[in-house]
Amino acid sequence: MNVFVSGWAGFKEVLEKIPESWHFINPFLDLDEGEILNFLQDKSGNFVIGWSTGGHIVLKNLRFFSERFEEIIIIAGFKKFTQYVSPRIIKKMILKMEIQPEKVIKEFLINAGCKPVIPKEIDYNKLIQGLEFLIYSEISDLYREAKNLILIQGLEDKILPIKALEDLKNCYHFAKTFLVNGAHWITFEEILKIKASEYI
Repeated sequence: MNVFVSGWAGFKEVLEKIPESWHFINPFLDLDEGEILNFLQDKSGNFVIGWSTGGHIVLKNLRFFSERFEEIIIIAGFKKFTQYVSPRIIKKMILKMEIQPEKVIKEFLINAGCKPVIPKEIDYNKLIQGLEFLIYSEISDLYREAKNLILIQGLEDKILPIKALEDLKNCYHFAKTFLVNGAHWITFEEILKIKASEYI
C-alpha cells in the first residue's frame, strides 16, 4: 500500500499525475490527524508521501509511519507552520473563508503552484478546521530513528521559506534533503525522479 497525505486544500484534482493505485488522503476534508492514524493503524506499505500539512502530520507521527512504511518522502514540510507564516495571516484566511471561501482557496492554490480548481461539494468548515490546526500544531517529539526519510522543497516556494527545509534538516540529520526547482508543490513526476536518482 502506498499512501499520499496531501496539504491544505490539496484536492486530488489540483495535483498532477498521482497514480490511482495510491491511497489519497486530503487532511480534514477526508480525515483529521487522529482519524488518519486510526485508518492506517493496521496497514503498511512501501511509500508514504506527505505534502505540506500532510508532511507535517507524517513528521509529527514519524515513529508511527516509520513502523508501517519502508520509505517516507516529505514535500514542503515544517516543524511548526507559524514559525514561518504569521498567525495573523492564517486568522485572516479563516475570516475570509467564512465570506469568500472560493477566493481564498484559489489564491492559495495559485501561490502553491497548483491549478486553481475547486471540486464540487467541499465542506469549507473542515478547511477552516485545517487552518486552525496550522496555527497550533507543532512537532514536539522528534523521532530520530526513522530510516529512508527524504525531505524536499522547491526553490520557488511562495508559502514557506527555504529555512523550513533547513530547520527540518537540523532536526533530522539522517534524512536526505533536496532543494529542487519548483513551487510549494512539485509534480509527482519530479518526486519520483528524485526518488530514483543515483543520490538516493
